[in-house]
Amino acid sequence: MSLWDDVKKNLLDWYAATSDKTVEVTRVTSLKYDKFGISRDIERQFSELGNVVYTGLKEGREDLLEEEAVQALMGRIEVLEQELAAKAEEIEAVRRKAAGKKAQAGGDDVPPDGPEPEKVLAVPALDPGRGESAILVEPVGDDMDEHDPTANLEEKDQETR
Repeated sequence: MSLWDDVKKNLLDWYAATSDKTVEVTRVTSLKYDKFGISRDIERQFSELGNVVYTGLKEGREDLLEEEAVQALMGRIEVLEQELAAKAEEIEAVRRKAAGKKAQAGGDDVPPDGPEPEKVLAVPALDPGRGESAILVEPVGDDMDEHDPTANLEEKDQETR
C-alpha cells in the first residue's frame, strides 16, 4: 500500500470517528437542553404550588390537599418528573449506542463503560527539577550544586525580588 493510500485511509477513519462523535455530542446536548427546560417547568410548578399552599394556609384553610388547584399542580409535576426521567434515559441510550459503535469499530481508547480516569501524580507537579514538573530549573552560575537542583533557590528568589 502506498503512502497516499495510508493517508487516505487514516483521513477517512478520522472523518468517520469525528462525524460519529459530533452526532453523539449534538444529540446529547439537545437532550440535555430539553432536560433543562423540563427542570425549569418543574421549578415553576413547584413555585405555583407553594403559592397556592401559602395562600391557603394564610387564609386558614385546612383542606388544601383536596383542592382542585393543588391536585392539578401535583399531577403536572408528576408528569414532568416522568418526562425528565425519560430524557435522562434517552441520554444514557445515546451514550451506550455510541460506546457500542466504538467497541464494534475496534476503538481501544475508550471502554464501553466510559473513559479511564486520569492518573494523578503522587508528588506535586510544581516540584522544581523533576522530569514531570511544570517548573523548568536551569543551573545559573558556578555555585549551583549538580546533585540538588533546588539548592540556592531561596537565594535566587531573594535576588530577583
